[in-house]
Amino acid sequence: MADGRFDEMLLGMAQKHKGIEDLMYTLMSFLERRTDLLHVKAAASASAPADEKKEKGFEEGAAEEMLRKQFNQFQGRYLARAQPHLLAPPRTGGEQRAITPSASPSSSSSVSAPARRQVPDGVNASPLNGGDPGQWERLLNEGKGFAWNQTTQEVTIEINMEKSSASDIKVIFASKSLTVKRKGEVIVEGRLFDKISCDDSTWHLDSGKQVVISLEKIKAAFWDNIFEDAPASVA
Repeated sequence: MADGRFDEMLLGMAQKHKGIEDLMYTLMSFLERRTDLLHVKAAASASAPADEKKEKGFEEGAAEEMLRKQFNQFQGRYLARAQPHLLAPPRTGGEQRAITPSASPSSSSSVSAPARRQVPDGVNASPLNGGDPGQWERLLNEGKGFAWNQTTQEVTIEINMEKSSASDIKVIFASKSLTVKRKGEVIVEGRLFDKISCDDSTWHLDSGKQVVISLEKIKAAFWDNIFEDAPASVA
């Protein structure tokens, strides 16, 4: 299915509505009046006529499940692109599930869930409202000699430096490490949080003053940080 194929038509329709809820009402009204989405199939017996067995509609609960599946798919895709801070990183094999207060009221100790990182004030993640999906992470990581943001597939690193030419810069990709040098001097160096694909990772020099690096992740997941620990060297 091609995303955006009907954008112009749908945008024209959306502009004639007061908001999302009003638009959703129109769409659901169309589905209710002109399709069999909401028709619940009756259970047909083995001896029922063939045309009755082929009754339109869906089994009870199937249409609702289909709508829920579509909602979850597109919300997950949007959050990964625009609000990755709302997606919890996957637990590793040895990590224990956090214990809620109601789980063991008599226990003398409990494991607290890690605090969710806060989005900086005034940062609007939604590109629909003029926001920058990666802005909150760049603000969070400023002052370390570089700024970075990520999706589940890649990490983007921006390193500001003095006016340079591409020949001055050397970027070394390894499966689990990254090194950036300028005229032989190490600018950023460290062991990465997880493995990357060296062949698919790239870099370029923007306006001669910023190195932009794209690291392609092997596993689609969010990293807690770029490096396992603080970078071994940040100039």
